[in-house]
Amino acid sequence: MSDDNGLVSTSSIDISSHGWPKSAFDGVITARALAYIADLAVLMVIFLAAAIIFGILGVLTFGLLWPGAALSPLITLAYFTLSLGGPHSATPGMRWQGIELRTWDGRRPGYIQAAIQTILFYITVGVSWAIVLIVPFFNERRRGLHDFLCGTVVVRRGAI
Repeated sequence: MSDDNGLVSTSSIDISSHGWPKSAFDGVITARALAYIADLAVLMVIFLAAAIIFGILGVLTFGLLWPGAALSPLITLAYFTLSLGGPHSATPGMRWQGIELRTWDGRRPGYIQAAIQTILFYITVGVSWAIVLIVPFFNERRRGLHDFLCGTVVVRRGAI
């Protein structure tokens, strides 16, 4: 009987096996910061629209749908998950900056890995924002703490 079930690889994993060119990481830290600021601006517009919609629905239902506004954090999770797990492997801000998210072996992440990436980012930022912001300066691939935990790397789109 074979140990390979097609779902999980039982072979050893060598993270250094994918040969990324040095140019894949040029300016990634600055690009990631600018992309995140752009994504926050987009999310602010989405949150404003959601607040207006929940406000109107709350008034029309005499307050019954106002608790639905508590689901607003799911908007952030959906935004990053659908963007990072989608065909471009990048949020709109990342596409503007010419970077994208890849797995350590060069593949595009799926929606589950994108969701885990997003959740880990916000958990690590919440626990220790300083460590999250400093870690990329001390590794060759400019990976953040959440990138290490999730097995991803952000690279320049043209260098792949």
